[in-house]
Amino acid sequence: MYDIPNLLFADRQGNIYDHPHLKMTVRSENFNFVPYEVELIELPPSSRLYFVPDTHPIAYNPDTAGMETFTGGYAVSAFLDPGYLRLFLPSYVKNSDTILPLYAYTAVGWLNDRFVVPAIKVDDDSKWNPKNFDYTDKFKPAVDEMLAKYPDNRLYKQLSTCALKYHCTAAKNAFIGRWECPLPSAPTCNSRCIGCISFQEDKKVAAPQDRIKFIPKPEEIAQVALNHYEVAEEPIVSFGQGCEGDPITVTDTIAEAIRIIKKKAPELTVNFNSNCSNPEKMKMIFDAGVDSIRVSLNSVVESTYNAYYNPVNYTLEDVLKSIELANRYNVYTSLNFLTMPGINDRESEADTLIDFLSAYQIDLIQLRNLNIDPDLLFSKMKFRKEEILGLKNLLKLVKKKHKNMKFGYFNRTRENFYKDLGLPDLKRRNK
Repeated sequence: MYDIPNLLFADRQGNIYDHPHLKMTVRSENFNFVPYEVELIELPPSSRLYFVPDTHPIAYNPDTAGMETFTGGYAVSAFLDPGYLRLFLPSYVKNSDTILPLYAYTAVGWLNDRFVVPAIKVDDDSKWNPKNFDYTDKFKPAVDEMLAKYPDNRLYKQLSTCALKYHCTAAKNAFIGRWECPLPSAPTCNSRCIGCISFQEDKKVAAPQDRIKFIPKPEEIAQVALNHYEVAEEPIVSFGQGCEGDPITVTDTIAEAIRIIKKKAPELTVNFNSNCSNPEKMKMIFDAGVDSIRVSLNSVVESTYNAYYNPVNYTLEDVLKSIELANRYNVYTSLNFLTMPGINDRESEADTLIDFLSAYQIDLIQLRNLNIDPDLLFSKMKFRKEEILGLKNLLKLVKKKHKNMKFGYFNRTRENFYKDLGLPDLKRRNK
């Protein structure tokens, strides 16, 4: 048997230790087990480690060949670099009914003097590597300069908050003129996602950022987009951000903004991130000239979709009609596929996903780690006993059935729509 990584645990001060004898375990749904070596990689360099409050980690004891709860510290989790898909959750028991913060929890262990995680790289992270961004006060002058230049543009003021308070990397791009620039526009939403990061009705769950409180004018949106186009390397502008509701609720404004943008900069890639819940409104977006859409989904099984999104006055069928319409318009279509180990890799979920990909033209599946307390999400689901494939095996199955399907993590410019980055690497590694 290969060397199993050591268990990690944390003390009350957040100091992290590896246990000299007990071993790492991982979790999928409510099953805890020892990970295979081929599922582990070294912790990506800019990932963060943190302890999970009010928990004790579950460990594997090689002497008894069984699982046990280690009560000498807190469980430890990793928050992965952008571009990496987690394969399994950390194993722990909760000591209270506290709902954990909205993070993407990933198991982590210690092996051969390094941290290891069950994860796989799914996209080139060079543009989104945290090392490429300034998180210090030195960034503020760039923001102040833009605000002084466009004092009446409220969207720049919103982006300044995102860049300086929340350290949103896309918002920072808007002030230094490179890559993807966000265009938040919607203060309202027609979903009630239990993991929403900008608004929470349940006071037990804290939203990590505030939602935009106004609808920018089309001219304000276009000004930000066109300014970005003038100076940015590989420019792309995107509606639908973490600091807003869903842009489908302000379609009139966005469609007019897209028309202004496309009239002056037809080559600029305009992307629309949305739940795409209204085909008639999506037609307005397509007619305005949008280049790509990213459809937010956690599943194409209706009960699973509803349990997370809690849709208001729309159904999953409406979303599918919008995708069908996008296909007729020949609009580049990707999925913002919010994954959770133990849900998306269930046999029934996998079968339905394969059928969905046979029925619709999906150009890219963006594999995202869903930020939520796993227990909160699992409590909303009605599971039946069935095989859990594992997320890596799910990707292999998709590739087997749809050889040309591309996986990724980030939005793409038109020049890179159909580029094959060779990721993820799903081949078995040599021992």
